[in-house]
Amino acid sequence: MTELKTTRRNVLKLGAVAMASSPLLARAAWPDRPIRLVVPSAAGGSPDNICRILTAELQKTLGQAFVIDNKPGASGNIGMQEVVRAAPDGYTLGYGNVGTLAINKSLFARLPYDPDKQLMPVALIGYVQNALVVRTDLGVNSVGELIKLAKSRPGQLTMASPGNGTTGHLGGELFKSMTGTFMTHVPYRGSPRAIQDLMGGQVDLMFDNLSSIAPHIRNGRVKALGVSGRAQPAFPGGSDHRGCRQRL
Repeated sequence: MTELKTTRRNVLKLGAVAMASSPLLARAAWPDRPIRLVVPSAAGGSPDNICRILTAELQKTLGQAFVIDNKPGASGNIGMQEVVRAAPDGYTLGYGNVGTLAINKSLFARLPYDPDKQLMPVALIGYVQNALVVRTDLGVNSVGELIKLAKSRPGQLTMASPGNGTTGHLGGELFKSMTGTFMTHVPYRGSPRAIQDLMGGQVDLMFDNLSSIAPHIRNGRVKALGVSGRAQPAFPGGSDHRGCRQRL
Protein backbone atom coordinates (compact mmCIF):
# COMPACT_ATOMS: atom_id res chain seq x y z
CA MET A 1 0.00 0.00 0.00
CA THR A 2 1.41 3.39 -0.92
CA GLU A 3 2.18 5.88 1.79
CA LEU A 4 -0.69 8.20 2.70
CA LYS A 5 0.35 11.49 4.27
CA THR A 6 -2.26 12.18 6.91
CA THR A 7 -1.23 15.57 8.22
CA ARG A 8 -4.10 17.50 9.77
CA ARG A 9 -3.82 20.18 7.10
CA ASN A 10 -3.97 17.68 4.24
CA VAL A 11 -6.88 15.73 5.69
CA LEU A 12 -8.87 18.89 6.38
CA LYS A 13 -8.26 20.07 2.82
CA LEU A 14 -9.41 16.70 1.48
CA GLY A 15 -12.41 16.80 3.76
CA ALA A 16 -13.36 20.24 2.50
CA VAL A 17 -13.39 18.94 -1.08
CA ALA A 18 -15.65 16.03 -0.13
CA MET A 19 -17.99 18.21 1.92
CA ALA A 20 -18.27 21.26 -0.28
CA SER A 21 -22.05 20.90 -0.52
CA SER A 22 -22.58 21.90 3.12
CA PRO A 23 -22.60 25.70 3.66
CA LEU A 24 -22.02 25.34 7.42
CA LEU A 25 -18.66 23.65 7.09
CA ALA A 26 -16.80 26.89 6.52
CA ARG A 27 -17.76 27.99 10.05
CA ALA A 28 -17.69 24.66 11.89
CA ALA A 29 -14.63 22.85 13.22
CA TRP A 30 -14.21 19.47 11.57
CA PRO A 31 -14.25 16.87 12.93
CA ASP A 32 -15.93 17.47 16.26
CA ARG A 33 -17.52 14.00 16.53
CA PRO A 34 -16.80 10.42 15.38
CA ILE A 35 -16.62 9.75 11.65
CA ARG A 36 -18.20 6.69 10.04
CA LEU A 37 -16.31 4.88 7.29
CA VAL A 38 -18.54 2.56 5.28
CA VAL A 39 -16.69 -0.49 3.93
CA PRO A 40 -18.81 -2.30 1.31
CA SER A 41 -17.43 -5.75 2.14
CA ALA A 42 -17.21 -8.21 5.01
CA ALA A 43 -15.07 -7.76 8.10
CA GLY A 44 -11.67 -9.39 7.73
CA GLY A 45 -11.46 -8.92 3.97
CA SER A 46 -8.92 -6.85 2.11
CA PRO A 47 -10.89 -3.54 2.09
CA ASP A 48 -11.68 -3.95 5.80
CA ASN A 49 -8.02 -4.61 6.68
CA ILE A 50 -6.83 -1.62 4.66
CA CYS A 51 -9.43 0.71 6.18
CA ARG A 52 -8.61 -0.31 9.73
CA ILE A 53 -4.94 0.51 9.15
CA LEU A 54 -5.91 3.83 7.58
CA THR A 55 -8.35 4.89 10.29
CA ALA A 56 -5.88 4.03 13.05
CA GLU A 57 -3.51 6.61 11.59
CA LEU A 58 -6.27 9.15 10.92
CA GLN A 59 -7.41 8.90 14.54
CA LYS A 60 -3.90 9.81 15.69
CA THR A 61 -3.74 12.74 13.30
CA LEU A 62 -7.21 14.18 13.78
CA GLY A 63 -7.78 13.23 17.40
CA GLN A 64 -11.23 11.92 16.55
CA ALA A 65 -12.64 8.39 16.50
CA PHE A 66 -13.45 6.53 13.28
CA VAL A 67 -16.11 3.82 13.19
CA ILE A 68 -15.86 1.07 10.56
CA ASP A 69 -19.31 0.13 9.26
CA ASN A 70 -19.17 -3.08 7.18
CA LYS A 71 -21.96 -3.30 4.57
CA PRO A 72 -21.24 -6.37 2.40
CA GLY A 73 -23.38 -7.73 -0.41
CA ALA A 74 -24.41 -7.09 -4.02
CA SER A 75 -20.80 -6.67 -5.18
CA GLY A 76 -20.40 -3.62 -2.94
CA ASN A 77 -23.56 -1.86 -4.12
CA ILE A 78 -25.23 -2.00 -0.70
CA GLY A 79 -22.35 -0.19 0.98
CA MET A 80 -21.94 2.44 -1.71
CA GLN A 81 -25.67 3.14 -1.67
CA GLU A 82 -25.35 3.73 2.08
CA VAL A 83 -22.68 6.35 1.42
CA VAL A 84 -24.80 8.12 -1.20
CA ARG A 85 -27.82 8.23 1.11
CA ALA A 86 -25.85 9.73 4.01
CA ALA A 87 -25.96 13.44 4.79
CA PRO A 88 -23.16 15.30 2.93
CA ASP A 89 -21.69 16.65 6.18
CA GLY A 90 -18.29 14.97 6.14
CA TYR A 91 -19.12 12.45 8.86
CA THR A 92 -19.82 9.52 6.53
CA LEU A 93 -17.01 8.43 4.24
CA GLY A 94 -16.84 5.35 2.04
CA TYR A 95 -14.22 2.98 0.71
CA GLY A 96 -14.35 2.62 -3.05
CA ASN A 97 -12.30 0.36 -5.28
CA VAL A 98 -12.13 -0.68 -8.92
CA GLY A 99 -15.21 -2.86 -8.40
CA THR A 100 -17.62 -0.34 -6.92
CA LEU A 101 -16.32 2.64 -8.92
CA ALA A 102 -15.71 1.09 -12.34
CA ILE A 103 -16.51 -2.62 -12.83
CA ASN A 104 -20.05 -2.45 -11.49
CA LYS A 105 -21.01 0.11 -14.11
CA SER A 106 -20.56 -2.60 -16.75
CA LEU A 107 -21.68 -5.55 -14.60
CA PHE A 108 -25.12 -4.21 -13.61
CA ALA A 109 -27.79 -2.90 -15.97
CA ARG A 110 -28.76 -0.35 -13.30
CA LEU A 111 -26.80 0.74 -10.24
CA PRO A 112 -28.50 2.17 -7.11
CA TYR A 113 -25.90 4.96 -7.17
CA ASP A 114 -23.97 6.99 -9.75
CA PRO A 115 -20.24 6.79 -8.96
CA ASP A 116 -19.49 9.70 -11.29
CA LYS A 117 -22.13 12.15 -10.03
CA GLN A 118 -22.96 11.14 -6.46
CA LEU A 119 -19.52 10.36 -5.06
CA MET A 120 -16.55 12.69 -4.56
CA PRO A 121 -13.05 11.13 -4.54
CA VAL A 122 -11.05 12.20 -1.49
CA ALA A 123 -7.73 10.34 -1.62
CA LEU A 124 -6.00 7.40 -3.28
CA ILE A 125 -5.04 4.88 -0.61
CA GLY A 126 -2.93 2.54 -2.73
CA TYR A 127 -2.79 -0.49 -4.98
CA VAL A 128 -3.33 -4.14 -4.07
CA GLN A 129 -2.14 -7.18 -6.00
CA ASN A 130 -3.87 -10.55 -6.21
CA ALA A 131 -2.41 -13.97 -5.55
CA LEU A 132 -3.50 -17.28 -7.06
CA VAL A 133 -3.79 -19.75 -4.20
CA VAL A 134 -4.91 -23.38 -3.96
CA ARG A 135 -5.80 -25.69 -1.10
CA THR A 136 -2.71 -27.41 0.24
CA ASP A 137 -3.82 -30.94 -0.65
CA LEU A 138 -4.81 -30.24 -4.26
CA GLY A 139 -1.58 -31.84 -5.44
CA VAL A 140 -0.22 -29.01 -7.60
CA ASN A 141 2.88 -26.90 -7.01
CA SER A 142 2.92 -24.55 -9.99
CA VAL A 143 0.62 -22.69 -12.33
CA GLY A 144 1.51 -25.13 -15.11
CA GLU A 145 0.47 -28.09 -12.99
CA LEU A 146 -2.82 -26.35 -12.11
CA ILE A 147 -3.58 -25.74 -15.79
CA LYS A 148 -2.84 -29.37 -16.61
CA LEU A 149 -5.11 -30.58 -13.80
CA ALA A 150 -7.93 -28.22 -14.81
CA LYS A 151 -7.78 -29.38 -18.43
CA SER A 152 -7.94 -33.02 -17.33
CA ARG A 153 -10.99 -32.33 -15.15
CA PRO A 154 -13.08 -29.67 -16.98
CA GLY A 155 -15.67 -28.08 -14.73
CA GLN A 156 -14.72 -30.16 -11.70
CA LEU A 157 -12.34 -27.71 -10.01
CA THR A 158 -14.09 -25.01 -7.97
CA MET A 159 -12.81 -21.44 -8.02
CA ALA A 160 -13.94 -19.29 -5.09
CA SER A 161 -14.08 -15.50 -5.18
CA PRO A 162 -15.07 -12.65 -2.83
CA GLY A 163 -18.11 -12.08 -5.04
CA ASN A 164 -19.36 -11.48 -8.56
CA GLY A 165 -17.51 -8.67 -10.30
CA THR A 166 -14.63 -8.53 -7.84
CA THR A 167 -11.03 -8.59 -9.04
CA GLY A 168 -10.83 -12.12 -7.65
CA HIS A 169 -13.72 -13.18 -9.87
CA LEU A 170 -12.59 -11.34 -13.01
CA GLY A 171 -8.98 -12.40 -12.48
CA GLY A 172 -10.13 -16.00 -12.38
CA GLU A 173 -12.25 -15.60 -15.51
CA LEU A 174 -9.30 -14.01 -17.32
CA PHE A 175 -7.08 -16.89 -16.21
CA LYS A 176 -9.60 -19.42 -17.54
CA SER A 177 -9.85 -17.57 -20.86
CA MET A 178 -6.09 -17.29 -21.31
CA THR A 179 -5.41 -20.92 -20.42
CA GLY A 180 -8.38 -22.56 -22.15
CA THR A 181 -9.62 -24.12 -18.93
CA PHE A 182 -13.07 -24.39 -17.38
CA MET A 183 -13.51 -24.20 -13.62
CA THR A 184 -16.74 -23.67 -11.68
CA HIS A 185 -17.00 -20.22 -10.09
CA VAL A 186 -18.29 -20.08 -6.51
CA PRO A 187 -18.98 -16.48 -5.39
CA TYR A 188 -19.00 -15.53 -1.69
CA ARG A 189 -19.96 -12.40 0.22
CA GLY A 190 -16.38 -11.32 0.83
CA SER A 191 -13.00 -13.00 1.18
CA PRO A 192 -13.14 -14.33 4.78
CA ARG A 193 -15.72 -17.06 4.18
CA ALA A 194 -14.16 -18.00 0.83
CA ILE A 195 -10.74 -18.33 2.46
CA GLN A 196 -12.24 -20.40 5.27
CA ASP A 197 -13.78 -22.84 2.80
CA LEU A 198 -10.56 -22.98 0.78
CA MET A 199 -8.58 -23.95 3.88
CA GLY A 200 -11.29 -26.45 4.79
CA GLY A 201 -11.17 -28.11 1.37
CA GLN A 202 -14.68 -27.13 0.27
CA VAL A 203 -13.26 -25.24 -2.76
CA ASP A 204 -10.05 -25.78 -4.71
CA LEU A 205 -8.57 -22.38 -5.52
CA MET A 206 -9.12 -18.64 -5.60
CA PHE A 207 -7.62 -15.31 -6.60
CA ASP A 208 -7.52 -12.92 -3.65
CA ASN A 209 -5.93 -9.66 -2.53
CA LEU A 210 -2.57 -10.11 -0.84
CA SER A 211 -3.70 -7.93 2.05
CA SER A 212 -6.22 -10.60 3.11
CA ILE A 213 -4.65 -13.87 1.89
CA ALA A 214 -0.98 -13.24 2.80
CA PRO A 215 -1.26 -14.32 6.49
CA HIS A 216 -2.67 -17.68 5.41
CA ILE A 217 0.10 -18.12 2.83
CA ARG A 218 2.73 -17.39 5.49
CA ASN A 219 1.15 -19.89 7.88
CA GLY A 220 1.00 -22.61 5.24
CA ARG A 221 -2.79 -22.91 5.30
CA VAL A 222 -3.01 -22.27 1.55
CA LYS A 223 -0.45 -22.65 -1.22
CA ALA A 224 0.42 -19.66 -3.43
CA LEU A 225 1.25 -20.36 -7.07
CA GLY A 226 1.48 -16.89 -8.58
CA VAL A 227 0.93 -13.19 -8.03
CA SER A 228 -0.45 -10.49 -10.32
CA GLY A 229 1.30 -7.21 -11.05
CA ARG A 230 4.52 -6.14 -12.68
CA ALA A 231 6.74 -7.40 -9.88
CA GLN A 232 6.49 -9.84 -6.99
CA PRO A 233 5.82 -7.93 -3.77
CA ALA A 234 7.15 -8.86 -0.36
CA PHE A 235 4.39 -10.25 1.83
CA PRO A 236 3.47 -8.27 4.95
CA GLY A 237 5.73 -9.16 7.84
CA GLY A 238 8.82 -9.55 5.66
CA SER A 239 8.27 -13.22 4.78
CA ASP A 240 9.21 -14.78 1.49
CA HIS A 241 6.75 -15.89 -1.16
CA ARG A 242 6.23 -19.39 0.29
CA GLY A 243 5.84 -21.14 -3.03
CA CYS A 244 4.58 -18.18 -5.04
CA ARG A 245 6.77 -19.19 -7.94
CA GLN A 246 5.74 -16.93 -10.76
CA ARG A 247 4.15 -13.68 -11.75
CA LEU A 248 0.78 -13.97 -13.48
